[in-house]
Amino acid sequence: MASATIVTELERLWYEMEWRKCAADPEYFIRTYIWIESERDPRGREPFGLWDYQEKALDAYLGNRFVVILKARQLGFTTLAMAYALWQCLFKPRANILLISKSQDSADKNLGMARFMYSFLPEWMKARGPELDGDAAKQMIFKFMDGSNNRLKSFAGTKTAGAGETASLVILDEFALMEDPANTYRTIKPTTDAGGKLIIISTARGGSNLFAKIYREGKRGLNEFHSIFEPWMSSRLITEEQYELKKREFVAEPWLFFAEYPSTDDEAFRESGRPRFAWLPAEEECPDFPYHGQLDEGPAGVDFVIDSEMDGYRGPLALVYPPNEIDWNSQFVVAADPSLGVGGDYSAAHVFTMLPDGTPEILAYYHSNTIEPADWAQELDMLGRYFTGVNQPAALMVIENAGGVGVSIIDKLRNQTNYPNLYRYLPPVSARRKRAPVFGFPTTKQTKPLIINRLAEWIAPDEAGQCKMLNVHEKLREELSTYVRRENGTTAADVGCHDDMVMSAAIGLYVLLEELNPVGETFIGEVGQPGTFRLDLSPLYREVEMIRRVEAKADRRFWADHRRRTRRTRRNNGY
Repeated sequence: MASATIVTELERLWYEMEWRKCAADPEYFIRTYIWIESERDPRGREPFGLWDYQEKALDAYLGNRFVVILKARQLGFTTLAMAYALWQCLFKPRANILLISKSQDSADKNLGMARFMYSFLPEWMKARGPELDGDAAKQMIFKFMDGSNNRLKSFAGTKTAGAGETASLVILDEFALMEDPANTYRTIKPTTDAGGKLIIISTARGGSNLFAKIYREGKRGLNEFHSIFEPWMSSRLITEEQYELKKREFVAEPWLFFAEYPSTDDEAFRESGRPRFAWLPAEEECPDFPYHGQLDEGPAGVDFVIDSEMDGYRGPLALVYPPNEIDWNSQFVVAADPSLGVGGDYSAAHVFTMLPDGTPEILAYYHSNTIEPADWAQELDMLGRYFTGVNQPAALMVIENAGGVGVSIIDKLRNQTNYPNLYRYLPPVSARRKRAPVFGFPTTKQTKPLIINRLAEWIAPDEAGQCKMLNVHEKLREELSTYVRRENGTTAADVGCHDDMVMSAAIGLYVLLEELNPVGETFIGEVGQPGTFRLDLSPLYREVEMIRRVEAKADRRFWADHRRRTRRTRRNNGY
């Protein structure tokens, strides 16, 4: 009898030592006591043996309040998060954990994963820990001896998910796939304000959504998140041969493949969003231009004033070289994409030249969302006269003319500043050799594919793997990475993104290649030499007029039907 008592006491002491060891070390708890579902094991379950990258992620959970994970498929990050959540429920009193996923079914599945893990814990651990007091479809409640409760709840990723909760831990799973991730995040983030933790886990779905923004800013140290990326190669479940097979399976929808099996974080974001530009130079190859400042006009003409680093102000104009290193015997094209200059809308421009070997080069860019259109016309006038090249009274000035602000800018350049070298559209070769009757570059459904396709050709790598066009800077690269193909076949900036830099670069490159001959051979632009007229734009204007006539006819038919219905109603009512 005494011997049995000693054994029981030894067991109780061992259980207590194990409990305290698990409470102090979640990795030990997971490796020793957590079972996960498995199709490889005939029992349908196997011990959770952590891989090295899972160990690093667990350390990140413990050492950071905010963690964001960009992952490939089948890496077990969601499983690890559920094990960590269960550990908090058992060993951290007053834990309130929210499991949020793209749908209620997905969230419930994750909760079911934690429920499965708990069911296979040893009985002594369940007896030593808090009692499972409530186990419903959407939550598990653990009750402690002092009457306090720990909760593990599942929610669909909606804009009201977790509203009013105070969470010790929130796990946002497949965040980028949620219907409205921005509003979900806006609701969830305040639930952690009392010191709670937030773990975001997702595959990529384009590079323009909130998930991509949080990850990138965390990687650069611009927010409070610790960013983690894990590529497909980390998976022990897929070989290189299987990777190539899966790549062929997704040949019709490559963006889905790269969302689930990325090799780099840049590839994951760029390729998963239906990118128009299939290849981009690496981020480190696209630094910002070093010389920021603004233009100033004095008695000697227009000059570029470089900002002092001490001021902390960065002017809207950036040059890749200092002014004394620019080849002023070149010829220049300035291409501008006008905007209202307020809020998130930017006024953007690029300055192009061409090297003697025919390579296009970006020399400068202008980017501002604080300048009024009237003031920007003055800035463009100075910019064009600053970049005055050989045989040029000023740079060839190309303004996107899609109506609205573009027309206003062109009008001010013509009638107020008397700009001497405004561009008129010169389309592709045609039997009718006639330049457009209006100034500026018309962006239509016919011309936009021309300039975007031409930009894509010059963004592509050469034989040495380098971008064919020189000096792609970080702002341009960022917009190129979020410029996508739409399901209707058109191309545009992704939702919530901008294309000001893309459009100004595309227009400038197109005009440069179409208009500029090797330096010194001939004049660029129309002053002094009219250039070659190659296409009549009258079909475009006829199409616009036809659309207007169709719309007017439809309006007349609508109002005629409305009047007939009104008269009929009045007759039926005895009026």
